Amino acid sequence: MKIPTIQTHRLFLRPWTPEDAPVLFQILQEPEIFQYFPPSPPPTLEKTGRYITHQLAHWQDRGYGHWAVISQDDNRVVGWAGLEYLPELDQTEVAYLLSRKVWGRGYATEAARAAVGFGFETCRLPGIIGLVHPENAASIRVLEKCGLVFTDRLTLWGLEMLRYSARRQE
Repeated sequence: MKIPTIQTHRLFLRPWTPEDAPVLFQILQEPEIFQYFPPSPPPTLEKTGRYITHQLAHWQDRGYGHWAVISQDDNRVVGWAGLEYLPELDQTEVAYLLSRKVWGRGYATEAARAAVGFGFETCRLPGIIGLVHPENAASIRVLEKCGLVFTDRLTLWGLEMLRYSARRQE
């Protein structure tokens, strides 16, 4: 399948390339970038490359996945955003991770809205969830701005999380 590129007001969401691995690797080394993720050391460059390969395969298997998020200002990778099927829950999650250098600019909301819209309008998914650490107020706001509402609390991957969800409107 041809992975689409989506243009938003300030961003491009485009397919990953193997050449993106070093830039993403640098983002994943930033302090506190994984503050609300399951505890683990930052990924190696090799593991970062495997993430990109996994996402390209996810697109082929599901018709959706994570995009590289590109700032239109300087055409550089600033993180990732998109949709991923979670077999543990049998649900599709909207997720995002952006460089600390662009936090506070609304990029996460812009990218997540585009991903949710793609999931509902193009993929015709019946529902999309968002998982967030209870203390991650910024990410909770992103999910709410995307139209997701609090559903329940759950423990997944060793972390207590809040699940937000939205259903496709007919």
